[in-house]
Amino acid sequence: MARETQDNRIARTAADVWETTANEAGELAFVSRILVQAFLPHSDPKDIAWQRANGNFTLTVKSGIGFENGKSKTYGVPYGAIPRLLLAWLNSEAIKNSQDQEKLNPKIVYMGRSLSEFLEKIGIQRTGGKRGGITSFKSQAEKLFRAEITVSCTGTDMISERDIKVSDGRFFFWDHKNPEQTTLWENAIELSDRFYSLLIQNPVPLDWRVLKGIKQSPMALDLYMWLSHRMSYLEKPVVIQWETLQKQLGSDVERVDNFRQKVRQHLKKLNLIWRDLKVDASKTEGIYLYPTPLLINKTKLLLRTGSTVHKYKN
Repeated sequence: MARETQDNRIARTAADVWETTANEAGELAFVSRILVQAFLPHSDPKDIAWQRANGNFTLTVKSGIGFENGKSKTYGVPYGAIPRLLLAWLNSEAIKNSQDQEKLNPKIVYMGRSLSEFLEKIGIQRTGGKRGGITSFKSQAEKLFRAEITVSCTGTDMISERDIKVSDGRFFFWDHKNPEQTTLWENAIELSDRFYSLLIQNPVPLDWRVLKGIKQSPMALDLYMWLSHRMSYLEKPVVIQWETLQKQLGSDVERVDNFRQKVRQHLKKLNLIWRDLKVDASKTEGIYLYPTPLLINKTKLLLRTGSTVHKYKN
């Protein structure tokens, strides 16, 4: 079977979104408002820490440390599309758990018994080999689940910082060489108290179909999440300088003109899906945002947990 081209995937995603809302299709995703103020790197920073600043807000991501064959090792900083998809999935499951009163421990997020099934769920290729989706997922999941995040806010004569560990425990039984194999126990991750609290505090609703449709580009994912956040409270037109946006996104493109060109390319794809998106990226001084109808009406959200449907409350 021929692999779907990017243009065909965008067209199919647009048709799906036009025909059925994410709420009706059961394709709701969420992302924390904290995590859209600054983003993870697009490519490997090849360092044990990464930092992005947005005004007086700073996000620092530090590599987890573990042991292998009796020697300490650093896992590295998560980067690229996979951690973004994983964060959206973790955030979505945390929201569902927080709304389900029958959950004894909402911080435990279950990932199912089949690796293949989970990868399909979050839109990752189920391919093997050194550069295949399975290998990339294993590496990036390790980096993300063991990472520590620091969020800080600075002001006149003050600084507020908080260290947040992503998870307190990981329970994996998958056979990465046999991803179709069903495990006896469910795989799960236990989110830390602080990370769980960060995820469920007034998150931004997203559409899983859009995330999967643009997943090949971390910058496209960042733009979709960022615009969903900004448009949720934008009441009048605003211009964001290109240099400011460049610092906020996880892009490692150094030249502003190259960054501006890439943003314009990705906005063309987003405009095909989000038809009412009102953004003007043609000006050299900055990107102009205008109040735009959201893809998802937050007041009418319904969350599905198994066979139960909950009205979203926040």
